[in-house]
Amino acid sequence: MLEIIILWISSFVLKKYLFSYTEWVFYFGNILKTLLRNVIPDNFVYYRTGSRIFREYYRKYSNSIVANIWKGNEFFTAFHALPGFWSITAEKHDEEITRDQLKNAWISHGIVFWTPLRRIEKPKGWIRMPRWFTKWDIHSSRSAFSILDREDYYNKWSPSARAHRRHVLGNMTSGHIRVDVTATIEDFLELYTNTKIHDPHKSFVARMTAKLFKDTESDYRVYIVYIDDRPLAGAIFIDEWTTSEYWASFYHEDSRPYHLGIAIMDQWFLDSYKKWIQYCDLDHMRDRGQSLWYAWYTKFKESIADYDVYFHDMWVRIF
Repeated sequence: MLEIIILWISSFVLKKYLFSYTEWVFYFGNILKTLLRNVIPDNFVYYRTGSRIFREYYRKYSNSIVANIWKGNEFFTAFHALPGFWSITAEKHDEEITRDQLKNAWISHGIVFWTPLRRIEKPKGWIRMPRWFTKWDIHSSRSAFSILDREDYYNKWSPSARAHRRHVLGNMTSGHIRVDVTATIEDFLELYTNTKIHDPHKSFVARMTAKLFKDTESDYRVYIVYIDDRPLAGAIFIDEWTTSEYWASFYHEDSRPYHLGIAIMDQWFLDSYKKWIQYCDLDHMRDRGQSLWYAWYTKFKESIADYDVYFHDMWVRIF
């Protein structure tokens, strides 16, 4: 107890007086480590601009140009902002977009908004955007992930998360809780749309989910959790090479006493570890100044994540 108090006080002093630019998140009983962007593992995949399923989605359902830019499935998107002038988005990539790459995509003139994944130093010729704009513009200016480097991954969770896991396992042993890992997208969408949840983006997520997973060859998993044969929670995860990504979930209000969030996450971590996946990406976390609506699930993610990462750099250039 004394060590935790001393650590908390020390971190506060360092942050306030020495390292005000570093954003560390400390919470009682566990420490969520903030990872500098330049040490994000080289084989980590950012799913929104580095996965097959999102590349397919943008090509099918948007009017944007979708062009590969580097390795694997990484791509940038571009739309016509003005006649003869394009707005190009390269989100969480490390390769500098060049005039030749744009010409290969039939783009002559435009403005590039580049949010680097690992690169720290701004290349010559680029302009840094204000932090507030970056946090407003990109999908996730703060995210979190866990590394599946040990079979007992749950021992890295917070004490409360581990206690909830024990509660879940007891109910699974008794048959009170059951996780169906063979559910379909249709099963998920039916339950998702008919379950009352406090999400202002629910309709948008439902429509996007239906399109995203339609006729795709990408790997994904759907979990539905039952309490005494009543479906009360569900989630979808996207698998892309080394990384599995949380996509969407729902929790019926009657599920609260059973910690079904932990039930789903534990199943996800376990199955991912067995599939030799290295990273479970928990995606969006509440950043400073963003809506308090995000706070509740951010706190839950903090209890099971190894690291959080801030993406506060955005560089722009006009070609």
